[in-house]
Formats: sequence, C-alpha cells, structure tokens
Amino acid sequence: MRRAVVVLLTLLLLLTTLASAWAEDSTYGAATSSEADHYQNMVLLPYPFYNDTIGAGIGVAAIAEGYLQSQTMTVGSGLFSIDGNGMVFLMARNHRLPFFERMFIEPTLSAGKFQDMQIYTVGNPKYPNEIPGSNDSNKNNYRESDAEDYWADLNFKLLLPIGHGKDNLLPSYTLVDGIPTDGHPGGHSWNPWQSGRTFLETEFFYRNQELDEEELSDQETMGIEMALSWDNTDFYPNPSKGSFWRVFGARDWGALSSSPTWTIVGGEVSKYIDLGASESARQRTLALNFWTVDSPTWNSSHTEAGEDVYHRPPSYKGANLGGLWRLRGFPATRFRDRSAVHYSAEYRHTLNWNPLKEYTMGGHLDIDWIQLVGFGDLGRVADEWKLDTLHEDMKWTAGVGARVMVNRLVVRVDVAASDEDVITQLFISHPWPKR
Repeated sequence: MRRAVVVLLTLLLLLTTLASAWAEDSTYGAATSSEADHYQNMVLLPYPFYNDTIGAGIGVAAIAEGYLQSQTMTVGSGLFSIDGNGMVFLMARNHRLPFFERMFIEPTLSAGKFQDMQIYTVGNPKYPNEIPGSNDSNKNNYRESDAEDYWADLNFKLLLPIGHGKDNLLPSYTLVDGIPTDGHPGGHSWNPWQSGRTFLETEFFYRNQELDEEELSDQETMGIEMALSWDNTDFYPNPSKGSFWRVFGARDWGALSSSPTWTIVGGEVSKYIDLGASESARQRTLALNFWTVDSPTWNSSHTEAGEDVYHRPPSYKGANLGGLWRLRGFPATRFRDRSAVHYSAEYRHTLNWNPLKEYTMGGHLDIDWIQLVGFGDLGRVADEWKLDTLHEDMKWTAGVGARVMVNRLVVRVDVAASDEDVITQLFISHPWPKR
C-alpha cells in the first residue's frame, strides 16, 4: 500500500508532464517563439557534501531549464554518504497544465535510507516522566532507528486574475548575473488587487517513514493541504524587496490504516528590505520571516484495541522546529507539540567578488553570484496556541551561511549554533518562504 501510493503519484506526475509537454508544443510554443528563441540548458554536477542527517559523502545534481516547457525548471539530486545513508530527490517548478494557462503544478518526490535516525518519541527509559520533543525536554530524550523515508507532494497552484497576475501569467525579469535590473514592481503596494501574484494552492501529500525498530511505529500520512499565497517580491528565487504571505490548512482523513485523522492550520509572513549596494556587495538585503501553526485536533482521540489514539500529525508535519527550515541549530523535529511560533532574520550580502563565474562547463554551468549570510532564529512549541505561553522560554539559534546561485537555483550551506549543538545543513533554496 505504501509504495503503491508513491507509484501512483509518480505515474500521475508522468502523465501530467507528458500531456503538458504536448500542450506546450501544440498550443503555446509555436505561437510564442521559434526553436532558436526557446532557451534550454541542462547541467550534471557532482559535488562533495556534508549534512548532519546524512553525513559526509558525494552528491550528483542535474538542473534542467526550458525542457518540456520554456518556463519549467527541473532539479534532480542523489546524495550518498560514507556512513551508508542516501537519498534521491526530484522536483519541478512553474510547470503549466495543458489547456489551463493559469494552473501550474509543482511536484516533489524523494526517497531516502538513513541509519540511526533520531526519533523524539516516548520509550526512552532514562526519561520516564518527560514528554519527548516538548519545549523543556532533554536533548537526549529520543529513540534511534534505521529508517526508510518516502514522500511525494503534488502542488497545484491557480494564479488568480488580480494584481500583477491579471495580465502577466509568467513574471518576466531582465537579469544581470542573477540580479534583476528591470525595476519589477514588487513591494509597491500591500493591496493584492493592485500588486503581486496571488495563488490558490491545492497540495496532495504522502509521506511514510518506515522504522526498523520493532517498538516504534511507522509514521505515515496522506492528505490535502489548501493554501492562499501572495507573492509581492521583486524576484521570487532571491528577493531583495517586497513581501510574501501564505495561510494554509492541512487534513489527513485517515485513508491509510496506520494513520489517524488530524488537522493543522497556520500561516507565515516574509518581508524583504533592500539595503542597497556597497563597495563589497552588489546587493544587500534584510530578510524577515514569521511562521506559526496549530493542530486543533491535537487533544481529540478515539479508542482502538483498548487504547486511546490521538488525532495528531506525525512529527515531520505540524508544529515542529529544528532541521533545514526553522531553528537550524537543532536536529530535525527536535521540538514538537500542538502549537508553535518561529521568527527568523537574515542579512544577505551578495558579493561583487565571484571567482566561480568563469567555470561554465562548456556554457552549461552559470554561477551568478556568491552570497554571505548571517542569521538568527527564535521559536517555541507549546501544548496550546497562546501568545504569552509561546513567547516564554523561547529557543534560539544563530549562524552563518554561504549561498550561490547556480543556473537560477539558490544552493545554501548553513552552520547554526544553539545551546545544544552546532548543526551544518546543505540544501537548495533559501529557508523560507515555502518552495
């Protein structure tokens, strides 16, 4: 059942992609551009890496631009560590559905195998009276298990005919070495009817963590997330001004036998302040983000085989902090509860200096800039969504990072410290907003 879900989602993605490619050739491509004008580029790039979850090893990334559809970017990657961990990853962005020019599909597929994964769940005999993952929990209150992790997301984004999305289905930019120069109107107004691009999103998600430890239950979920998002930034992959907000709700109706029903609601807001250029920087940006989530079904339950089963999302969904995106100085899902808030601030310093610009791999590789980043995170989980509770005894991280834009894709390495650990993370895209 579990792998069948992934297979079905993959087949749906494949059929949609093939249909979209045919629609591009028959409807859009001939009417809008010639073959010579249609930019296509593909690069295969091996690289060394280190990540606290996977370890040290080697990765291979493939970045394809303009294939199937002129505006589509597809990224695939495989990571394999000397510790025996590994994962493969595939995503596509800005892929338009056939015969429906306002609808885009953005799929993400991943599969991984990990040894000694830390699971913050009950059962550690050293902490019998403590809730693992809670704000006051001990960092060593976890269980370990080898795990296989499969997940698939299919996000359908409907561009609403308001603001800049009314007449411009695809944003156009004039880029000079990865930075827009055409005065895109991001940030000119807080009114979605006048500015920005507004999307109604429907995401079908599936994920399963199969744990080898017999005493631990697999974490499996399948459901739908609905969201309304507004992008009013000047350049979405690397904003320097404007704002972004998103409100969302997700539901698992318990379609899988091992998954209870659950609901989460939440939202986030990002603001970008352009600090201008300097002697050493082409661009300087102050980036701010606020994120919050709550699970209203957290305390509801039903009885199954004589035991209470609570309607709570798995640890990787809902109110969790730690890992790639939030409280980066803690391991993934280090904190988890019913509710959470998180604040983050980054100073992004895009250097004039770029010694990698000349490494083009025969014209297929384009490294536009190198960016230095300083950041801080502040957050907290709690057993209720209450402002005063969520802002007491908050956890913090501080760190530095280096980022590069490779073929219009941001690649980041962040090193973050907390009062518990120092964590190194390597991934694609800025940590927020949700990509």
